Amino acid sequence: MKHGALVCVLILLAGVAVCVCGVAGPERAEHAAIMITNDYEFTPQNGVCSGSGTPVDPYVIQGWRIDAGYDAYGIRVHGTTRYFVIRDVEVTGAMRAGVSLSYVRNGRVEGCLLNANWVGIAVNYSTFIRISDCVFDTNTDGVHLFFSNENQILYNVFDRNDTALWLDASNRNEITGNLIQASHMGTYLNLASTGNRILMNAFVSNLHNAYSDEPNIWNSDTQGNYWSDYKAIDANEDGIWDTPYRIDSDGDTDSYPLVSHPLVPAPAPATCDS
Repeated sequence: MKHGALVCVLILLAGVAVCVCGVAGPERAEHAAIMITNDYEFTPQNGVCSGSGTPVDPYVIQGWRIDAGYDAYGIRVHGTTRYFVIRDVEVTGAMRAGVSLSYVRNGRVEGCLLNANWVGIAVNYSTFIRISDCVFDTNTDGVHLFFSNENQILYNVFDRNDTALWLDASNRNEITGNLIQASHMGTYLNLASTGNRILMNAFVSNLHNAYSDEPNIWNSDTQGNYWSDYKAIDANEDGIWDTPYRIDSDGDTDSYPLVSHPLVPAPAPATCDS
């Protein structure tokens, strides 16, 4: 057994399966696609290694590598009410979504790798979902929200997806601190998605950075987002360009576009040869 790998053992005690998990490491354990369609299916057979589904002790699905192959989903959680965490899981090759969350609430997806799926994480008719510290690489869509409100997408890396973030009819979501790069479309807010807060993200080398068909919030009172295709004047050198960045022709703007961003390396200093 290699050091750092997840250890999961099923023990039959009085007919009850108990999953004992070690600390997940860089070599995740293989697991088949996981399907949970009610509160009673958070079981060891479905990759749940701990937790009781309460706010202080959520169910935990952790440390798996799922090659979805021809399956529609790598992990699907549908129609549940319990608290759960999907953590340190890698999903590749899902025909519909690496992780699908539908008609659920109180879920978290943390530190996962979603690679080469149709959609990395699909969130449908769900609320109070937090997606954080994940990597989305070469999916058709990175995250797609559909009729889902009051969710959080925080501190993720989106690289080489067709559309990194797609919101349909989804309102009052928070999108903060993400690196969104090398995509055809960075953030696409459609079907009257409104009231979403998109702050402190870095949009880098996308063909199209953002589109919004209804008003959304692209800056706080002092800071907005970083846009690699934008340069203006920062006369007072406060790290904010002095003119707004236009999101679309209907009037959405980032009023305080950032000159630099912690996730974007600073350009090399100019030399006589440059």
